[in-house]
Amino acid sequence: MRNIFAKFVCFILATVPVLAGAQGVVPCNPKMVNGVLVDNCGFCQVGQLIKNGSDWVVKIAGILVVILIVYAGLRMLIAVGATSAKTDARRFITKVLIGYAILLGAWMLVDTFIKFLIPGSSYGVANPLMCA
Repeated sequence: MRNIFAKFVCFILATVPVLAGAQGVVPCNPKMVNGVLVDNCGFCQVGQLIKNGSDWVVKIAGILVVILIVYAGLRMLIAVGATSAKTDARRFITKVLIGYAILLGAWMLVDTFIKFLIPGSSYGVANPLMCA
């Protein structure tokens, strides 16, 4: 059962276009000017790359959290009379939610730290990173 579930999750992550696409992850736009590669990558673009990567991880984790909570809910439904199985499923949901809360806290800290290092950026995860 676990092997089939793991294969299903890998299949979904590999085939959903939003999750599989990497366009826009690297914020630099190198261009050829008179046969010379001109690259406008700087410290701000490195910060943007880190922010894009951390945002992607949070999106994937959010999808996995939903899948794991549904899985634990199905385990609770299947365990009709077994109280130990229901308790295990509740503990599993609690651990998933605690792990996701820790991930979101780390994501907020990374975002705040990046915006602290880049001048001209407003704090908060909803505010975009301002590169000159």
